[in-house]
Parts: sequence; C-alpha cells; structure tokens
Amino acid sequence: MKNYILKQPVMNRVLYALLPIILFSVFLFGWRSMVVILFTNCIAFLTEFLMVRKKAVPKVSMAVFVTGTLLGLTMPPTIPLWIAGVSAVIGVLFGKMVFGGFGVNIFNPAIVGRAFVYISFPKEMTISWVKPFTSLPGGFVHYQTVDAFQKITSASPIGIIKESGAYSNLDELFWGFIPGSIGETSAFLIILAAIYLIITKTAKWQAMLSCILSLAIFTAIFDAPLTLTYLLSGGVLFGTVFMITDPITMAKTDIGVWIYGLIVGFTAVFIRKFSLFAEGFMFALLLGNTFMPIIDLGIQKLKTKPAKQGA
Repeated sequence: MKNYILKQPVMNRVLYALLPIILFSVFLFGWRSMVVILFTNCIAFLTEFLMVRKKAVPKVSMAVFVTGTLLGLTMPPTIPLWIAGVSAVIGVLFGKMVFGGFGVNIFNPAIVGRAFVYISFPKEMTISWVKPFTSLPGGFVHYQTVDAFQKITSASPIGIIKESGAYSNLDELFWGFIPGSIGETSAFLIILAAIYLIITKTAKWQAMLSCILSLAIFTAIFDAPLTLTYLLSGGVLFGTVFMITDPITMAKTDIGVWIYGLIVGFTAVFIRKFSLFAEGFMFALLLGNTFMPIIDLGIQKLKTKPAKQGA
C-alpha cells in the first residue's frame, strides 16, 4: 500500500488534528460513524487510484485521505453507505482529478462531494438527525443500524434556528452534545484543532480569521442576536478550520486571503438568511473557490503595474 501513496507530511498533520473529532463522533453516535469515515476513505482512495494507475508513477496523494475523512465527518450518522460512497467518487473525480489531480484543482474536493449529495439526496442529508449519547461509555459500546437511528431522530440546531429563529443552549453547541453531522458538532474540539494547525504551520490563521470576522460581522448585520449561535452551529467552524484553509484552493496572495474570507463569510450568511438552505457554508466556499483565481490574478497585476510604468 505504501508504494502507491505519495507522502505528504502536511496532510498527515491535518489527519492528526481530526483524530480527536473522530473519536468524539464515535462517543456521540456509535461505531457506525467510524464505518462511514472508513468507507468514504476507501472509495476516495480507489477512485483516485483508478485515475492514476496508468501513469509512469502511479501514486495516490495523501490528500485523498483528508478528502475522504472530511467527507465522512460532514455526513449525518444515518447516511446510507452508498450515498457516502457517491460523495467520495464525485468529490475526488470531479473536484480534483478532472483538473489534473492534486495541486491543480480549483475546487475543494470534499465540498464538491458533499454539495452534490446534499442537493441530490436532501432527505437523507437534512431530515434524519440523531440524538447523541451524552454519558460514558456513550457510543463506544454501540453500533446502531440506520433503522435504529431513525427511531431517535430529532432536529439539528441549525434546523431549529432556521425554523424558529432561536437556539437556547450555547453550552451544548460549544461542547458538541447535539444532533448534527458526524464531525461538525463540537466547537471546542474544532478550535483545539485550529490551534494545532496554526502552531504547526499547517494552515494559515489569516484565512480562518478573515472568514470568522466576515461571518461575525454580516451575521451581526442580518441577525445580531444570533451571531454567537450561528458561529457555533452547523458546519461553519469545521469548514473554516479544515476547508477554507486548503492550500490548493484558497487564495495565494496575502490580500487575496482576506478577500477570500470576506466572500465566503458574506455568502454563507446571505444563503443562511435568505435561501431555503439551512446551511450555506459549502455553497459559499465553492463560490469563493470560483473567484479566487481571478482575484489573485487581479492583485498580481496591480502589484506589477507601477513597476512597468516606472520602467
């Protein structure tokens, strides 16, 4: 297996940062969470391997396991495995390989895969939410089938906010003892992961800060009382820490990074507030990916223009 995998220490560190979140997801929802994550990883690996197998050096990027893990963590615990597999195929194939593979893709593959199944299978992605375990040993001694999960379904916090305009328990949102996607519930663990990624210089803090500031400012403008609630709910923190910081698809210029965060934050809040979608971050990130090459090019031209005039 090692002979087919391209070593990428940066991607290893991202996976290390995700480990506590993965373990907490098992505690919350049982071992099926781990099965979903392993399944998306296997399908992501196989998809990329099939695309590179005839190359002179048939190496699968370590980044594919980051994609597979992120996809698994953004799925509901009740997701049928075949839908999770579809997300991995679409994410790797159309989010990365059609552009030429790792390093040249303009869209975040995990977001491409999740957005596709979110739109294609809205019932499975948005309706069935699970009441988590909250006391030891929690899900570490449980493996529940999809049918068993559906007997204890309840609304997710972001759904409650969308319907009623309020969510009362911020402690639950912070610690993560709430219904939600497998790995997006605990703001505490995601913040710890962000600190690790910044300290190890794996991710740019500027990208995280620009996005969080944008989200906070525009949420305060549109829905001031819910600013903190929105920042702690849904996939906002998870996407900010693990997806907007993707070095391949984020802005390459320093100024572009701040513009990138501004675009994603504003668009996410706008979609949440004015569309039918309860969660807008993934669509906002895809739009940010779309505009970044143009913005970076414009910034680079502005930097070189004075030099040409003085020549």
